[in-house]
Amino acid sequence: MNQVYKISVWILCGIVLLTVCIIGGIILKNTLIPDFESTKIHPDESQLAPSDTIINVNGIPIKMIGVKGGKIDCRGLKKSIELSDFYISETEVTQELWSAIMDYNPSLYQGDSLPVENIDLVECLEFVKRLDSVSHHHFYIPSYSEWLYVAYLGNSQHESNTLESIAWHKRNADNIPHAVKQKQPNNLGVYDMIGNIAEWTISGSDPLFIVAGGSFDDEMELIDADFREFDHGRVKVETIGLRLVSYPVNSKE
Repeated sequence: MNQVYKISVWILCGIVLLTVCIIGGIILKNTLIPDFESTKIHPDESQLAPSDTIINVNGIPIKMIGVKGGKIDCRGLKKSIELSDFYISETEVTQELWSAIMDYNPSLYQGDSLPVENIDLVECLEFVKRLDSVSHHHFYIPSYSEWLYVAYLGNSQHESNTLESIAWHKRNADNIPHAVKQKQPNNLGVYDMIGNIAEWTISGSDPLFIVAGGSFDDEMELIDADFREFDHGRVKVETIGLRLVSYPVNSKE
């Protein structure tokens, strides 16, 4: 009986030791792998991007720009994030589209061609839900990795002497947001990825979520693809709006 008991104890000790070694190995591996010091993208050059598409909603066209998938190494993370093909809206959601779907305009600066602002993330999610119902398509709020991938793929990293051509910021915006598509697009054909209105992403840890790109109220020196803030999902300010993404059929849907 004692011999059986001793054998059982040794087996139990072996299992515990093996478990400790496995957990320790995982912890050690994660400790030894350094964080990415800078953001880099690795587009899948073996394929073409999906063709751009236009979706009409109540007579309002939503142009979606096709983005080829790939990988992104986000600064501060240890592992690459793999992205499948997706679409991103050519512009930030306008007040015209928001009002057509939601039947109200919360923006502090009013105008059909202006980006909608003064909206929290909860309202954005409700907007997307209603937009899906009306359009019979599936739209989403982008993840931060998707947003950043587009910003880098479109070469939105510009020197300060060319920033005037692509972004509204504190030095040139007269302290107000501007109509979409007034500045030059990035190389993908996406407008206002940086500046004008900062954009909600779905990434974060509730209740804080990443807001990307900066706005008309941010200093020129801060405006670039890496500029981001964490805001409470219920915050409403005139500097934050949203952009849409969607996915090819048989991808995420």
